[in-house]
Amino acid sequence: MPCAVEVRHPEFFHKGAAETALNRLLITYSANRVMLDVRPLFSTPSNGHMGLAQAQQEKPKLPLHVLSTANFPVIRFIGHIDKTINSSYFTAWKERLKLWINQGKTPFLFVHTADNRESPHMARILYNALGEVTPLPPLGPFAGEKQSQLF
Repeated sequence: MPCAVEVRHPEFFHKGAAETALNRLLITYSANRVMLDVRPLFSTPSNGHMGLAQAQQEKPKLPLHVLSTANFPVIRFIGHIDKTINSSYFTAWKERLKLWINQGKTPFLFVHTADNRESPHMARILYNALGEVTPLPPLGPFAGEKQSQLF
């Protein structure tokens, strides 16, 4: 059963013995290390935007370590309220995701925004951007976008 581990302790982000041991353990047991990309979120001050300020207080400001330790790489992309900033940071992910897909891996991309109201829209934008560099199946509706059938 595939699984993923998201670590937040700073010791696992210093490229020292603790991080090396963690990565070896995850690779040994084919467990995926969650890559938390908070760069867009922290790219500007909140400038009075309450949702952005709250997200910046709640999310850990940790460095991004891009590493696939198993066959289902997991990325948590924490976006900014400015869509241009998100697109800029996602550009590098497109090639990495394409590489993993071409290697036969199945990456998972979780998209968040400051208040998560724009998350489905941003997920579609990023999915379509990835579709520009590698073939992808159509993306179905997200929960709440289509009424469920009663019968």
